[in-house]
Amino acid sequence: MTQPWSIGATVVLAFALSNPAAANEERATPEEVIAKVRDAAALLASEGQAGLATFDSADSAFVWKDSYVFVYDCPGDVISAHPVAESRGVSISGLRGGDGAAFGVALCAAAEKDGGSWAEYEWPRPVGEAGSSDLAYSGDHVRKVSYMLAVEGTPYQVGAGIFDQTTSLEDLDALLRN
Repeated sequence: MTQPWSIGATVVLAFALSNPAAANEERATPEEVIAKVRDAAALLASEGQAGLATFDSADSAFVWKDSYVFVYDCPGDVISAHPVAESRGVSISGLRGGDGAAFGVALCAAAEKDGGSWAEYEWPRPVGEAGSSDLAYSGDHVRKVSYMLAVEGTPYQVGAGIFDQTTSLEDLDALLRN
């Protein structure tokens, strides 16, 4: 099975390396991720399935800096909405990071904790191409930590993450209590 991140990775990596603006892009903060995920959950709680299209475009308000909101349907084992087209419709239980470790089920478990939680995995950074409404993956795998939150009254879980090599999950979860 082809991993969603491997499709077109060489072309995307070439774009990212040839685009200095992409290399110098600001990094999303944990606080921004928490706010965006909570806003996304509120939107989906209100709009339900009709709101999914909001998260399928790189020009969405839920795509910023080097992060983006994605929507899982954990009971249905599918990624329901994602700004990287190759990720839409992918089986959650089949997701594997750059290190080969399965992580999809861990993200679903994090979402089910009261108030949500953070989980870590190896994943490539997103990159965008001028004029495209989709993002793609860079191909280089780094530690990503994502905040996941269940959307009350729906089958959905919302997440977004940061690429961070050092912050502990405990420190990130402590931000949720603020």
